[in-house]
Amino acid sequence: MSYSTLQQVRYALAQGAQTSGTNTAADMDDATITDAIAEADSVIDTYIGGPYDPTDVIPNTVTYWSRDIAAFLATCTWRKSKDFQVLDPVYLRYQLALTRLNGIATGVTTVPGPSPTNPDEVGATVVNPLSPGYSMFPPWNYDLLGFGAWTWGWAVWDQWRSPVWPGYPGATQVAQ
Repeated sequence: MSYSTLQQVRYALAQGAQTSGTNTAADMDDATITDAIAEADSVIDTYIGGPYDPTDVIPNTVTYWSRDIAAFLATCTWRKSKDFQVLDPVYLRYQLALTRLNGIATGVTTVPGPSPTNPDEVGATVVNPLSPGYSMFPPWNYDLLGFGAWTWGWAVWDQWRSPVWPGYPGATQVAQ
């Protein structure tokens, strides 16, 4: 089972998935592009730790990786291994796919699962760890009115605006 189709790879290579007259790898025969797809799928399986089961739903991201890697490999064959230019779109998509696969191999990211079609299937909720009505940064933390700190600020500034840092000239000691 392939992660991408011949049509998807041709579409990545030429607009409208044309099969002739594009002067791209999309002009190649089906067998060559199918071989590139098989090689791309093998590369993906190496990074993700094995192939998907035929009964699994393949995530769209894996399909795009397969398409982009296969398009690159087919283009390498079509160009007869001539160098790519740095901003070649086929090369850029290939590099993006490999970057993502390297992230999976190193544990930085995971393979995304299939996207649920129903938002109720997500099973995630937003939880605010702060109690209702609580402000994380209330104005009195900053002495915006210039009266001296009212609550937590007492540990650093006393009401006469004298710093209480140890060793600071003119500092007062605050009882702990």
